[in-house]
Order: sequence, then structure tokens, then C-alpha cells
Amino acid sequence: MHLPSFDYLAPKEPAELATMLAEYGKDARILSGGTDLLVQMKEHALTPKYVIDISGMESLSTINFDEQGGLVIGSTAKMDELLRMPVVKERYQALWTATETVGARQIIAMASIGGNICNASPAADTPPALVAFDAEVRLSSGNKNRTMPVLDFILGNRKTALTEGEYLESIKLAVPPPDSGSAYQHFRVRGGMEIAMVSAAVNVQVDPETRSVKDLRIVLGVVAPTPIRARDAEQMIIGEVPSEELLTSAAEACAKISKPIDDFRASAEYRKAVLKVFFERAFNEAYSRATGCRT
Repeated sequence: MHLPSFDYLAPKEPAELATMLAEYGKDARILSGGTDLLVQMKEHALTPKYVIDISGMESLSTINFDEQGGLVIGSTAKMDELLRMPVVKERYQALWTATETVGARQIIAMASIGGNICNASPAADTPPALVAFDAEVRLSSGNKNRTMPVLDFILGNRKTALTEGEYLESIKLAVPPPDSGSAYQHFRVRGGMEIAMVSAAVNVQVDPETRSVKDLRIVLGVVAPTPIRARDAEQMIIGEVPSEELLTSAAEACAKISKPIDDFRASAEYRKAVLKVFFERAFNEAYSRATGCRT
């Protein structure tokens, strides 16, 4: 397969990008790492007249962390750069793991977190982890900016809240509170060269004295068009010291709200069964980190 013909544009500054989007937005697609877009173009699933390559915009490529502002990831920052930051592995383990499992090393070296979000694939690895941290996206359009949770940004399969002329500027994650831990678990048969069948991200905060759960986010991936919060399961566990029986009930609640598909790789029933296992694994891993236990 070959790429369809298109005009290539490469802005260097935000104002230049805004002008291009205002003029060509209806017929353009933004290119960051290209690991999703170019595949879709080769398959002729997408045939934009203009491809706007923002990978050369330095203002969108930075990753910064501080104890006040948290972690801010520029939309074109490469996944490989995120993995090389010790603070991400230490403080945002679920995101680090989700990023590390996206694909082969060549993909991780080229792909961006922003592209993984904007592609809005139900099987994407990083969105469930980002939602588990209540991450927000910052969208820009000329001189106008707005922010929203990642959970609200992804609207469906390949659909986002971006409007004409807008682009994703950055993703922000708050500083994790003390006595908290996170984990990301996924199930795929052949490792990094295959998309996941189910995934679960958990972010938990505990009371260090009682070891009960103070706050909790459970996010399920690949089992619906968008990442979904398992709020009923969260409420079962918050305020409690986790037990095997409690986690079994929470796992059932996760399966109940999931809406996986039947396809050639697995049945919906099988995916629900696997989801329960991987939720429990993710919770136990996150809880162990929050309580200072070894996983």
C-alpha cells in the first residue's frame, strides 16, 4: 500500500500552526509521531489533503515536573522521553507501565502521548492510566485555550472533543498524594506487537495507620469505546481494608459495566472474565505500592 497524495506543512511556532488550522483545518490532519496516522493513511482509511507536522515545534515537545505544578507533558513529547524520566516511574507508575507496553521500541521512540490520546482508539494504552490520575488536556486555538479531563476529551472510537482549528497543547497530571500507588495491567497474547484485549488502571490512596482505602480510581480500557470509570467498584472499596471477598465483588462490578466486543481474537464473555483477573492484579499492585509493601 502507498500513501495518498497530500500537501505537507511544518509550522515552527504556535501562531503559525493556528493560521494553518484556520485555513486548512477541515481538510487537514495533524502529524506528531505518525505511528497511527501514517498507518491509517496507507490503508486509505484517512485521506487528508494537508498533513500538518507539529513534531518540530519545540514549545510542544517538553516534559516538566515540579512539586507544585505536577507533571506536564507536551503533546509531541516522545514516549521514549517519558520513560527515561525517573520521576514518572517512581510517582506515576501506571502511566509509565502503560507507555512502556504500547509497542515495540521503534514505535515508542517515535510515538507521542498526545498522538495516542488524539487517535482515540478504544485499545490505546495510555488513556486509562491518564484517567486514573485525573489528567487534564489543554487545548489551544489561536489565542483561546481551554482545559478538560482526559475522560471527557475522548468521546468515542476515533472521536475527541477537539473542534475545528483546535489542537492538543499539553497533558497535565497533578502531584500524587502521599501514601498512594498506581498500576496498569493489560492482557494481550503476543506482547507488544498486538493490541490489548482488556486493560485496567488503578490509582489508590490509603490511610497509613489503618491501611484502609481513602481514595480510589479504577479505569477500564478496551472494554468500551472509551475508558470507563468503575465508580460502583470504587465505592465498594473506599473506606475499607481490602479483602479477597471485597475484591471479588468489585471485580464483578467492573465486569458488569464493561461492554466488550466479540471478534476473532476473543468473545465478549471471555474478555469480561479476563477483565476481572486483571483488575484484581492492578489493584493489588497499586495497593502494595501505596502501603509500602513489595509487589
